[in-house]
Amino acid sequence: MPLPPALAVRLSKRGIITPKHKPEQVKKQDFKGLSTCPNKSNVYHECNYWCETHWKGVPTPDPKYVRNMQKLLAKFPLPNNWTEIFDKGVGRYYYWNMENDLVSWLPPKHPKSIKCQSAAKLRENRLKMKEREGRLEREKENEREKERDREKDSDDEDRSHRGKHSDRRDRDRDRDDRRHRREDRHRGKKSRKDDIDPMDPAAYSDIPQGTWSDGLEVNKTRADNTASGVLYQQRPYPAPGEVLAANKEKSKKK
Repeated sequence: MPLPPALAVRLSKRGIITPKHKPEQVKKQDFKGLSTCPNKSNVYHECNYWCETHWKGVPTPDPKYVRNMQKLLAKFPLPNNWTEIFDKGVGRYYYWNMENDLVSWLPPKHPKSIKCQSAAKLRENRLKMKEREGRLEREKENEREKERDREKDSDDEDRSHRGKHSDRRDRDRDRDDRRHRREDRHRGKKSRKDDIDPMDPAAYSDIPQGTWSDGLEVNKTRADNTASGVLYQQRPYPAPGEVLAANKEKSKKK
């Protein structure tokens, strides 16, 4: 297991560190690309294993191209801070300013020369910008996730608070319902006891409440046993024949 870099530096200064304890070197990302790859001048291209196995490059420039470039340099000589470098990927020379790190495919004094940053520098800036944007997006996503967690916790607390109060309200409502039912039953008993048939004279006068057989002088208990229906069975109206017979017998006695 490699030692931490800070500890490895302290041990190496004291002479305690051994070769097997040397910290592992982190491979620095190469933005220049593969020297033999013809696509490395494209800032959106990143060399990979396929480039390494497929592109063999141009080891030496073409003699005719060299003669033409010598004539061009004779007409437009290079300044002191510029140097000529051969690109094995495309088999051509390019020119590099060692002071400001600008490059050009033509001599800098040529009227059609375009001086700009190298593809490696532009690729490095693009990848670093992309990495920075990705890091900012991840930070924003983490903030949004934390905000959602806080909202969820707040909602849970609100639901718990509402649940406690809701349980209390339910208990109070049930208690009130039970009290109202008891009062209704109590009032129902009194009302049933004091109910008077609206057809009874006691409902609209001062006479005492009577029964269905009140008013008959004799045979008060006789009722029509042959009548059918709930009304006649529950309310024993006297048979008309019996009433007539009772009145006839009364008149004979007189």
